[in-house]
Amino acid sequence: MAAIDPGLPAGNRKLAEALRAMRPMLPPGLETYTAIAAQAARDCNSERLSKTTISRYFSGKLIAPGWFICWLHAAMQLGRHAGNPPSLEDLLTLQRSANNPTDCSGCNSLIRELGHSEAERLTATSRRWHLERALAERLDRGRRAGSGAGDQARPTSRRRPRITLPVPYHRADRQDEVNDIRAADYITVRVSELASQQNHHEATATLSNAAAALPPAEVAAVVVSLRSREVNDEAETLLKGYARDQPANDIMSLACCLLKYGLFSDAEVLLSAAVE
Repeated sequence: MAAIDPGLPAGNRKLAEALRAMRPMLPPGLETYTAIAAQAARDCNSERLSKTTISRYFSGKLIAPGWFICWLHAAMQLGRHAGNPPSLEDLLTLQRSANNPTDCSGCNSLIRELGHSEAERLTATSRRWHLERALAERLDRGRRAGSGAGDQARPTSRRRPRITLPVPYHRADRQDEVNDIRAADYITVRVSELASQQNHHEATATLSNAAAALPPAEVAAVVVSLRSREVNDEAETLLKGYARDQPANDIMSLACCLLKYGLFSDAEVLLSAAVE
């Protein structure tokens, strides 16, 4: 690995040094720049990564973007931890400092605050990668075991609605998130009424039909709406039923939508139920 050019700006050098310190902590299979580029491209759906680009990130000649730093930190969490790995917030602070070099203490304080906000935003991405890999590993184990149950028994395409909902399932007609909210509000109000009447069987049936009829984005909106009204038992029922009955791809899509809403615990409940 080539030495970092001492003539580079201090911010570039510090970020490159931090990235290099993470390399020994990466999991097996990511020992080379070529492997890092290939894995990051697969995980992040990027076609613009190359060995040369990765080399420039680690040498400080090119400032690594926030999304790559987030991915690298997530990958590091799956590897060895003999040392003290840097936090995502610290890495993003270094990245912002490299992009905005300054000696002003007030500005540096602002950069740290921005780094904290960016870390919170990108943590959802980091968690999503962890959850995606966990589910992928579980599905792979299931295939190797040759089990005919579980995910393999699930249909490969979404089932059509068993009942007529106020907002019927037509993915091509979904032009605005307002439709998601309207459907979620209707279902939540109905389920809340049934729950208040202790009619849990009918509430469960309503949620089951909604899960089968609606795309993952709308199901996520239902979960958000249920949580906001503190209809928590029914929210848990919806998540566990979805994990049991729906295809693996839809489960992953719902998990990603929940993470975007910041519902990390609900995403974990969903995926934990899916791998049981």
